[in-house]
Amino acid sequence: MKLVLCEGKGDKKVISALCEALKINGLQAEDYGGRDKLLEYMVGLPKRPEFVLRQVESVGVTQDADQDGQAAWDGVRDAVKAAFGVVLAARGKPAGAQPRVAGFIVARPGEDRGMLEDLCLAAVSQQPGYSCLEDYFRCLTEKTGKQTYHPKARFRAWMASQSDYELHAGLAAEEGCVPFTHPVFDPLRDFLRVCEHGHCHGGKDML
Repeated sequence: MKLVLCEGKGDKKVISALCEALKINGLQAEDYGGRDKLLEYMVGLPKRPEFVLRQVESVGVTQDADQDGQAAWDGVRDAVKAAFGVVLAARGKPAGAQPRVAGFIVARPGEDRGMLEDLCLAAVSQQPGYSCLEDYFRCLTEKTGKQTYHPKARFRAWMASQSDYELHAGLAAEEGCVPFTHPVFDPLRDFLRVCEHGHCHGGKDML
């Protein structure tokens, strides 16, 4: 068994759809209910029968960077150490044995902040009509004075232009509305292959 742990139900759906689209086989996605519950969830893993029986080969832990990728990474490292006594040296680099454990922080390309919806937005940013979405939020800022809008809101606004139904990132991924072959997903794809095969892809740490 090879597990990939996701921050929430929506993230689980996106990552499961990504695995299916890119033919990354053998990973079982689970959601741990948000970053505030990661430590409790991780500490409970070694008590589960499949861990006691040493049936789990690898565990990959994903989490959104949000506003501070380093803080998110520190939380993942602390949870892994508390659960398995393993110290992760770098993002994307596995440590330990039976199971091998690795962590990944989802962030915008070239930055250390952001979330999975940012990747979904970047993946559709060249599609016809996307500039209209940027104009829409620019207009909102001018009229309301609100300077920032959550990536989840921005992605839902984009999907509202593509579907008659409300599709958040998880449902959009399941419906095939997210182009997972876009290069913006490459680091996450490589991490999932690390989890699948149990070694560091290309020998490089992932940021």
